[in-house]
Amino acid sequence: MEDPREAGPEKELIDERMEAFRFFELSGKREKGDRFLQPWLYCHVFAAGTRGRSERKRASKELKRFFSQKDLTEVLQDAGDESQALLELHLFDSAAKYLTICRDDDGFGRKLFGLMRMKAKEKENKIISDVYLAMIPLLAALSDLPQGPAMIRALDQACRKLYPQRLADMEVAAESLKDDTARALIPPFDAYEPQEDGESTHER
Repeated sequence: MEDPREAGPEKELIDERMEAFRFFELSGKREKGDRFLQPWLYCHVFAAGTRGRSERKRASKELKRFFSQKDLTEVLQDAGDESQALLELHLFDSAAKYLTICRDDDGFGRKLFGLMRMKAKEKENKIISDVYLAMIPLLAALSDLPQGPAMIRALDQACRKLYPQRLADMEVAAESLKDDTARALIPPFDAYEPQEDGESTHER
């Protein structure tokens, strides 16, 4: 994972604090929980509805609550000029992790009231549709969320890496976006080059 920030003891301390915020012990389990999965879950849940004013308001409230947590804001404040790069590093990494979990979860996208599993192709279609036709439009509608543009780019990047064979379908879905700002945040698909895990486009 490429980190564009300058190395040094202060950077190492900031990174340690960010890792301590992001990952936490789970009772009775060996793996750790990941707080940075929460924004994606909120976005996915609220985007699954009508995305009307009520859903947008609730999504904005939950996402702002996440990004305003004291431990997170203090780390980012202490990161100074590197705060945006640091945040995007974890947003891009966690977006890829979240979509991978969706892909690998047998319970994701079940049909007939949860009685039937989706086939692999059906799950691909659902995840691509969820990203470009639900989650990204929701984030684009949250004009008062400063982290929205970075989250849009992170979702786009994560989906491309998850299903590189479906870029043409993603391009069609992205072109259907009604929000000009959201479309502008998504790079051309014909010039796509996979980025390293967790790498953002900040200051590239």
